Amino acid sequence: MDPRVLAGQLYELHARAERSGEQGYLERWPGDGETHGVLVFAQAHADRLTGEAYQEAALLRITLAEWLRQQADPLQLRALDDARGAGVRWDRVAVALQYVNAEGEANPSSAFNRHAALKVAVHGEPEDRRQPHVARIIEARAAQAEVHRRERERAEDARYPKLDALARALLRHVEAGKILTDPDDDFWWSELGEVVDDRRDASERANLVVYVRGAIRETASYARRSGKAPAGTEEAWRVLESAASLVELTIGEFGGSAVSDV
Repeated sequence: MDPRVLAGQLYELHARAERSGEQGYLERWPGDGETHGVLVFAQAHADRLTGEAYQEAALLRITLAEWLRQQADPLQLRALDDARGAGVRWDRVAVALQYVNAEGEANPSSAFNRHAALKVAVHGEPEDRRQPHVARIIEARAAQAEVHRRERERAEDARYPKLDALARALLRHVEAGKILTDPDDDFWWSELGEVVDDRRDASERANLVVYVRGAIRETASYARRSGKAPAGTEEAWRVLESAASLVELTIGEFGGSAVSDV
């Protein structure tokens, strides 16, 4: 959702009401980019609307308030993480969250549960329920994802020297006009040329496969559309074939003859 669009729709409802009543109150409209101010203003002047306009404005306010809450959740989670990381006790966090009883005593368990619920809201899936035990599931899920990420980086790092050599060979053949490229759309080939010399850490080296795969698919797609061969020499074809195999693409995607003048 775009809050500016929603605020603009809310403004139009009030503008129509103002034109009929000539009240001039919209001169104090906060501006569509001030979402919180728009909500406060629209709520203060809600009774100026009637009938269907009143209902529609109320629904717009609900959506805008939900947008604000979603924006605030990751900010509050980060603040809670920072506080706990700095050694702040849960009872002090509870006071900051105003989780206190009638006697002013802090409720640290409520603060803990709030932290867990925010983890679910920020890092969970849409179907995850905001309950403390779900936060543990999300933490396990994130840990597993991190394991997979590191395994992928190790695997990509192991084959990086070969992939790097093939990427550079591909670019040489492209520059020589021996590998087919779309004159109107060479995004991935251009990107590959930009990043091939800029692989400083394991994550960047692992991501080289994305650019090589994208460039090869770009050539395959154009070869199918144009009916042209993807390579102009046997050597260029062998490099293209080797690179496709290394990044787990099926060479049959190219279609047509393998080599011709390009």
